[in-house]
Amino acid sequence: MRKPIALCNKNIFALFLLAIISIAANAQSKIGKDFLLGRFDYTKDTSFIKVNGRYADNVTYLQKTTYAAYKKMYAAALKDGIKLNIISGTRSFDNQSSIWKAKWNDPQFAAIENTAARVTELLRWSSMPGTSRHHWGTDMDLVTLQPEYFNTHAGKKMYAWMQKNAATYGFYQPFTADRETGYKEEKWHWSYLPLSKLYLNEYVKQITYTDINGFDGYIAAEEIKAIDNWVLGVNLACK
Repeated sequence: MRKPIALCNKNIFALFLLAIISIAANAQSKIGKDFLLGRFDYTKDTSFIKVNGRYADNVTYLQKTTYAAYKKMYAAALKDGIKLNIISGTRSFDNQSSIWKAKWNDPQFAAIENTAARVTELLRWSSMPGTSRHHWGTDMDLVTLQPEYFNTHAGKKMYAWMQKNAATYGFYQPFTADRETGYKEEKWHWSYLPLSKLYLNEYVKQITYTDINGFDGYIAAEEIKAIDNWVLGVNLACK
């Protein structure tokens, strides 16, 4: 199992300083409950930007600071023959609710009568609205959501490159294989840590289970300890 990478090199320190400056400039309007829960329109938020089509497979937004770091990482990977296209970036509460509702009503999950059990089964792969790191514009899914891809030559090459180089640009894998709680391993999901680490800390300070509501199954959030086991169920390097 891969050990968390220490945040100790100069490049990461510089990225943290840049992120802190960015956050300080927007603190009053951004780091509130609505932002942390994804209850805002990121397409109209001036700290977000639409990703150029050359980098994404569909319409995608990221925070500007995240995007700048990603483009540097993309260019470096491309030189090594690896194309790190984004397949999913920022998702609002409403975006996540649509995904959640579709799966909630899918026969595979609808047959589960106990609400907590049904929610837990959905949480193997999908986030509850209001608990997703994708709300913050710091996290992205790269290349594919198919676990099998990472058993292929191309998938192994891509993942090995990210393990070796992503931290140089501020990106870490939040859902690694060495965790006891949370989502299954996601080798495609990478987080811009200089921002997401700060947002996670704010989430823990500001958000309670009464804030997680407005979708099917939300009443089970506290019972299954969604914040403790899923929001905080990340690679130790991401806390």
